[in-house]
Amino acid sequence: MDEEADLALLDQHLLKTNLLSQRMTNILGQLDNRLSRLDKTIAPLGLQPLTRKDANIEAILLHLEGGNKPSNSNGKTSSNGPIRPARSIPIPSPSSITTSNIVTPTSANGPVPISIPITTKTSSAASSPIAGYSLGNPIITSLKSSAKQLSPIQSAAPSTSASPADETALLTRGPDIMALGEYFTAMDGVILDLERMYKGLMEGRGGAREAGVKDLSNLVEIGFSGMTQLFIKISKDGMGKVVDAETLLSNGPPTPPNYFSPLSTLHPLINKITSTLYPPSNASTPKTLSIIQPIWDQTINTFAEMRGEWMCRCLSGLITKVEEADEGGIWADGRGKEKVKGLVGLWEGLLSLVEAETLLITTLFPTHPPSTLLLRTLSSPIEILLKILQRTINSIKKSLLSQTFIAIDLYTSLSSIQQSWENILTKCLNMTQTSLSTMEVKEVLTVLNQPVSTLRSLCLRSFPEFLVDIRTTRIDSALTSSIADITYSTLSYLEQLQLPEFEKTVEGLLGKSHSERSWLMGQKDAPSPARNAGEEGGTVNLFVADVLGTLLIHLDARSRAMRKPIGQAFLLNNLSHIRNTTSSFHSDIIGPGAEDMLNKAFRDAKSQYLSEFHSLVNLLTTTHSTPRFGVPVPQGERHHLKESATQFFDRLSELESIILQYPLNRQDPDMRDRIAREVENIVRGGYEVFWGRCAGKGIEKYLRGSPDDITRRVQAMFR
Repeated sequence: MDEEADLALLDQHLLKTNLLSQRMTNILGQLDNRLSRLDKTIAPLGLQPLTRKDANIEAILLHLEGGNKPSNSNGKTSSNGPIRPARSIPIPSPSSITTSNIVTPTSANGPVPISIPITTKTSSAASSPIAGYSLGNPIITSLKSSAKQLSPIQSAAPSTSASPADETALLTRGPDIMALGEYFTAMDGVILDLERMYKGLMEGRGGAREAGVKDLSNLVEIGFSGMTQLFIKISKDGMGKVVDAETLLSNGPPTPPNYFSPLSTLHPLINKITSTLYPPSNASTPKTLSIIQPIWDQTINTFAEMRGEWMCRCLSGLITKVEEADEGGIWADGRGKEKVKGLVGLWEGLLSLVEAETLLITTLFPTHPPSTLLLRTLSSPIEILLKILQRTINSIKKSLLSQTFIAIDLYTSLSSIQQSWENILTKCLNMTQTSLSTMEVKEVLTVLNQPVSTLRSLCLRSFPEFLVDIRTTRIDSALTSSIADITYSTLSYLEQLQLPEFEKTVEGLLGKSHSERSWLMGQKDAPSPARNAGEEGGTVNLFVADVLGTLLIHLDARSRAMRKPIGQAFLLNNLSHIRNTTSSFHSDIIGPGAEDMLNKAFRDAKSQYLSEFHSLVNLLTTTHSTPRFGVPVPQGERHHLKESATQFFDRLSELESIILQYPLNRQDPDMRDRIAREVENIVRGGYEVFWGRCAGKGIEKYLRGSPDDITRRVQAMFR
C-alpha cells in the first residue's frame, strides 16, 4: 500500500514537472518571437553594418593623418553608397576628436559612443567643422575642399511626433478608436519612410535598402491590418440588432444612421483608409498600395459576408411565415395563397434591404465605394431565397394538377417582381459604381429569370395535362345518381380560371402558343363544337369549351355503363349542376359554342330520362298474345287489357323503387319540379286513356289505382 501511495505521489510530481516545463517552453517561445519582431522592427530604423561604421572611422582617421583613402584588396575604394533617407546626424569637429568620441547612430534610441584614441596632432584642417547630412537629400560634405567623401550612415526619416521606435510600438499595439490621430500620424510617417526607401531602391541605390523596404512593408501591413480589424470589429458589434424586413415593406428603407448604428463612429477610420487607398495624384504610394490593397479586398469580403448574414437574419421572420404555410399538407385550406404571398414578400423585403444597403455603402464610402461590396453582400440572402423558391417549385411539380393555380399565381407575382428587381438592382449597382457588363452582375440581375421560366413551363404543361386527367378518369359501373367528383373538380378549376388575376395570365400564356388549341396535343377530333377563339370570345373561352366538352364525353360514357334510368338520372344531375354553376360565373368565359353544347347535352339527357316513362305508358297500348307450339294465338281485348295493366303496374313499382333510391338532385328543386311535371303529364295522360278503355270490361281488380292515385304516386317519386 505504501509503495502504491509513493508511486501515485511520484506520478503527480512528474505531471506537475511536465506542466511546468511546457509553460517554460511556451514562455521562451513567446520571448523568442518578441525578440524576432524587435529585431525586425529595429533594423530599418538606423542600424548599420559594423563594416560601414568601421569604414567611416577609418576615413576620418586617415584624413586627420593626411593619408590616402583605404582601399580593399582589389585596390578599389570601399564605399557602399547611400542606403535610405536618414535624419541629420551631428559629427564632431576634428579638434574634438582628440579628446572625444566619434559618434555614429547604431540604434533607434539614439547615438552610441565609440571610443577612438587619437595620437595625431591637430592641424589647420582640423578647425573646419564637419556638417550634418540626410539621405533624403544626401549631402556629402568635406572637411576642406580636398577632403575625402564619407559613406553615409543609415538612419530613419524624421518624424514630427514620434521616434521610429515609438511608431513601431504604436502600430504594433493597434489603433484605439478614441485616439486615432496619433496612430494615423505614425502610419503616415512609416508610409513616407517606405516610399522614399522604395524609390531609392528602384533608382538603383541598393545596399541595405532592400532589407529596409521589406521591414517597413511588414510594419505598414501590421498598421493597416490593425485599422481594418478595428473596422470589422466595430461593424460586427453594431450588427447585433436586426431590422424587420416586413416593416420595410410598408415604411421603406431607413436612413443609414438608423440602419447601421456604428456609422458615425466609423467615419474617421473609413476616411483614413480611403485616403490611404486613394492618395492624391501628386503623392503616389505604389509600394504601399501593393501591400494594403489585398488586405482591403479581404476586409471587404469579410464585411460583405457579415452584412449578408445580417440581412438573412432580417429576413428570418418572413422566411418563418413561408415555412409555416406548408403546415397541414401541401398548402391545404387556402394556404397556397399564403405561400405565394410569403414568397413575394421575401423578395420585396430583400429589395427594400438592397436599397437601404446601397445608401449605407454610398454613405460609408462617398468617393470610392467598393465595386464588389453590394454583389457579395447579396450572395447569401439570394442563395437562401432561391433555395426556398426552388423547394416550392419542386412541390408544385409533384402535384401540378392540384396546384395549377398556385403555379399561375406564383408565376404572375414573380413576373411583376422580376421587372422591379432588374430596375432597382441596376440603379443600386450604378450608385455603387459597379460595372454592369460583368458576368457576375448579369447573373444577379437575371436571378429570377430561371424560376419564372420554369413556372411558365409548368403552367403551360398543366393545361393539356388537365384534359388528359379528365379523359383518363376511371369509368366504373357503380350505380349512382350523385354528382361525380370529376365534375366538382372541373368546375372548381373553371371557377378559379375565371378570376381576374388568373384569366389575364392564362390568356397570355395560351395566346402565345405556337398554334391554336395547342392544349389538345395533336388530338384529331375537338371535344367541343367551338370553332375558334374569335367566335368563342377569346383563347380562354375556347379552352373552357374544350374542357367542358371533354367532361361531357366522360360523363356520357359513364352514364352508358349504368342501367336505365339510373344512368340518365346521373347525367341529368351532373349537367344541371354544370349549367347552374357556370351561369353564376362573374366572368363571361362560357362562350356561345360551349353554352349551346351544354344546353343540347341537357336536353338529350332529359329526353333519355323521360323516355323511360314513355316506355311505361306504351305498355298500356301493347297487344299481347299467348304463343302455342311457337305460333301466336290471338286473344281477346279483355286479355290484352289485363296483361297491359299488370305489366304497367309492375314497371311503375320498379321505377318508383329506382327513382327513390337514385333520385334527381335534391339540391336542384327547379330541375326536379320541371321533370316531375313532365313525367306526371306523360303518365297521367296515358293512364287516363287506358282507364277509359277498361271501363265495363271486368278487369277492375287488375287496376291498382285511379288516375288520381297514379298522379300522386308519380309526384311522390320526385318529392
